[in-house]
Amino acid sequence: MPVAGGLLGRRTQTRHWLTDTKATTYAAVLREYTRVEFGLRPAFFDRRPAEVDWAAWSEVLTSLSLVAEDEVITAANDLAKARAVIGAQAHRSDQDGEQWRHLQIQLADAQPAFVNAARRSLDRKQPPARARLGGPFIAEPTDPSNS
Repeated sequence: MPVAGGLLGRRTQTRHWLTDTKATTYAAVLREYTRVEFGLRPAFFDRRPAEVDWAAWSEVLTSLSLVAEDEVITAANDLAKARAVIGAQAHRSDQDGEQWRHLQIQLADAQPAFVNAARRSLDRKQPPARARLGGPFIAEPTDPSNS
């Protein structure tokens, strides 16, 4: 029995390590996502170079691929794609506020999808988050008749 107990203990320890590592990595993805989003916003509105640490963003996504399940990786990829489109839009010369708003909505939709995939990965019984916390501020569309 001592061998079986040792194997069971090791398996439990490995499972705890993986869960802790996933939670830490998921939090890092959200932290870097927020930093990137806040770095791109002034690039669009103030027409200046983005102050984004792209290496940190790439690093956290690569780290995610080591521990996350496919559902989480897919959700992170959707988040990264939405962020990439916004990054390209932030540096265009023909910037359009309504287009930016539309892209922010796509990014805002991708964020809770990632959060909920991560939550399910950590505990299948955890219910989905119903409200979005953090992420891009979505401005109301401007009404030309009020100008």
